[in-house]
Amino acid sequence: MSSVYEKSGVSIEKGEELVRRLSAHSQAIGGFAGLFPLGDGPESDVLVGCTDGIGTKIELGLTMGALQALGQDLVAMCLNDLAVTGARPLFFLDYYATSKLDVDAAETFIAGIRNALDTCNTVLLGGET
Repeated sequence: MSSVYEKSGVSIEKGEELVRRLSAHSQAIGGFAGLFPLGDGPESDVLVGCTDGIGTKIELGLTMGALQALGQDLVAMCLNDLAVTGARPLFFLDYYATSKLDVDAAETFIAGIRNALDTCNTVLLGGET
């Protein structure tokens, strides 16, 4: 029986295969977030980094006028991946991709990111458009 993901064209098996292949290049690849030890000992602090994207949800957001909610969704997806490691979010970098820049739409999306970050005391450092 096919999953909802498979019916939409997403292959979990192919994603897992890619992670398996990439982990041959770096043992740090494969989790929800990357862990970078700041020292040599077992008690040293660890910097945790992660990223995610909203993919084609942007098309739905534009059609439905829900870009601010998608900005919040992006933050939630990233910080959920971070939370499973026990880390506390410190800062966030945004990435807004579009074939044609609509400044109002981008501002609304980024406002959603900022609002979500404000609720968890996380700084928006900047990003890329």
